[in-house]
Amino acid sequence: MSTSVRNIPDLIAQAVQVELAKARLDMLKTKVGTIFHADASTAIATLPVASDLPSVIARANAIKATYNAHIASACNATTGVGAHIAADATNVVSSANASDQATANTLLNEIKADYNTHIASTSFHPTADATNAIAAANASDLATSITLVNELYTDINAHMAAAMNHQAIVLVAP
Repeated sequence: MSTSVRNIPDLIAQAVQVELAKARLDMLKTKVGTIFHADASTAIATLPVASDLPSVIARANAIKATYNAHIASACNATTGVGAHIAADATNVVSSANASDQATANTLLNEIKADYNTHIASTSFHPTADATNAIAAANASDLATSITLVNELYTDINAHMAAAMNHQAIVLVAP
């Protein structure tokens, strides 16, 4: 099924687009349920399941980069593009990239803490995300870091994908 739209003047089309973007942001602010974002964020790079230190390091660094980009994405009231009600500048992962077991443990534990705080916030989401909270123990050795990094990878991707099905309308010149 489709909706027919008559050829309308540019100013009207732009005004309609602005109002639809505002409505989209309003729905984001009031939606209660399993949708946490207006737009889905790009998933973490596809990497094999972590099973050794090099794969833990690769996944941890990829998660950090993608998560920090995700929390910075705010739904723009004019364009309707973006993920959150407001950008999250509080829960930014600031630990250095992992390069060995000790730095991987530090990074993973910070990602877990920052992420769990981020998803519980209704300042950034219309409702808290209890579904994708990280329950794995903090990383303290290779075994616990493998468990934690794999859960972070799965749950953060699921959280970032929980978005509205419809997309913002962006007008472009013919």
